Amino acid sequence: MQASMIFTSNDIIINTGVIVAGLLVHWTHSNLPDLLIGLIVFLLVMRGARSILQLGKS
Repeated sequence: MQASMIFTSNDIIINTGVIVAGLLVHWTHSNLPDLLIGLIVFLLVMRGARSILQLGKS
């Protein structure tokens, strides 16, 4: 159940980030927002994966 909660909350954050990145890229005509939010998404996914793996150890 905890792993499902981690996945669900990460999905909400990531989907919101993708929408925000798309809007910022459109408004600024730059790919920098996409790269920055992509990095944040990567870090969030790695943190979630680490948390889920820690659940299995306890």
